[in-house]
Amino acid sequence: MSNPDFSAETDFKRGLESSRENRHEEALEAFRRSISTNPHYAEAYYNLGITLSNLGRWEEAVTAYRRLVEIKPDLAEGYFNLGAAYGTLGQHQAAVEALKQAIRLRPSYAEAHFNLGVAYLNLQNHVAAMGEYQLLNALDKSRADKLFGLIYK
Repeated sequence: MSNPDFSAETDFKRGLESSRENRHEEALEAFRRSISTNPHYAEAYYNLGITLSNLGRWEEAVTAYRRLVEIKPDLAEGYFNLGAAYGTLGQHQAAVEALKQAIRLRPSYAEAHFNLGVAYLNLQNHVAAMGEYQLLNALDKSRADKLFGLIYK
């Protein structure tokens, strides 16, 4: 009798190996098999989302990340990646909401503050973007300077 958790883990590891070797389609198949065997395998959804993002399949990546944060609502990186995918799709308000959740979970998440500032800029909310700049300035001066340049370009 086969062990479903072992099978899910085996496919997950195959997906990671394929990803490392830039064989993204093979990685997709392996992560999907892993999820099919274990529908609550958060790491498989996380890596599925990354692989889909690498392939520019942003809508599918959003679906993977949304499922990830349903399974693991305390994972700041899941919300961060969801926000990045929404931003790439031009869904800036959805990006703001996802990035705010990432920051709620990890207030010192400098990259999330930066992306949130950019999302605010895309929504023409320069005041909120400046607020993120001020917070970011205490966390990561280099990223803060980059955001400042975007605010005043």
